[in-house]
Amino acid sequence: MVLEAIFSAETLEDKPRDMFILAFVVTLVVAFLSYYIFPEYAGIVIPLLVTVAMTPIVRDIFIIDEGFERRQVKKKFFKSFWDRHDETIKVLAFFFLGSFAAIFLLMLVLPEDMISVIFKPQLDAIMAITGSTEYSLTGAAITQNAINRGDVFSMIGWNNMKVLAFSFVLSFLFSTGSLFILSWNASILAIFLAVLVRRGLYHEFLSTTIGIIPHTPVEIGAYFLGAVAGGVLSVGIMNERWGSKELSLVIRDTAILLGLAILAVVVGAGIEVYI
Repeated sequence: MVLEAIFSAETLEDKPRDMFILAFVVTLVVAFLSYYIFPEYAGIVIPLLVTVAMTPIVRDIFIIDEGFERRQVKKKFFKSFWDRHDETIKVLAFFFLGSFAAIFLLMLVLPEDMISVIFKPQLDAIMAITGSTEYSLTGAAITQNAINRGDVFSMIGWNNMKVLAFSFVLSFLFSTGSLFILSWNASILAIFLAVLVRRGLYHEFLSTTIGIIPHTPVEIGAYFLGAVAGGVLSVGIMNERWGSKELSLVIRDTAILLGLAILAVVVGAGIEVYI
């Protein structure tokens, strides 16, 4: 595959920031292909094709991650949990940022008629999310009918927990299925912010960006952790023997990743509602 010849999994593990460039370029190319081939469904096809294009590389990264755990068990040397998985988490973070930057750029430079066709599903989703004058970018809508903060906290937390579950399950079943969730959320966030810039609402753009900075990275980070957990567990089950020390380490790390992801969802919802 051409992409793997330019950006190998080993290279991305050593330099996760290169994933930003790769995701940026792939998203731009896929966006134009989707518009000219599947114009009516481009908004959905974009994250699907991005997932297909990136799957071989990200799958290999999960294999490298799980293989590192196997070598630790065999050679009886153990690094910290973060040292075992930090590069993979960074790779997914730069994938999200690269996709976000590409969609944001397209929203600024493309004519209105193209935007209304390419990103119609995202624009419809944003209208459903915002609903009113208040909003939550990572999932649940907070309308003016929401009376107390406890109800809002439960609504946001439950919705984001469902997204986390999808991220984990898709990654577990398809190894890299969570890329679709990350790509879709990147497009939603990019389009929402870019619309404010296109309308010249720079003050609203600045205030909105500042407003989401405290909680959005925490909530999106939960999806990264869930994706790594599902991907590593998927590869571990396929490659390791049941009952082996290698698989035990994989399962332990998966449990830690999921625990941290759930904690991130709760903390993110708390920050969004109470701070």
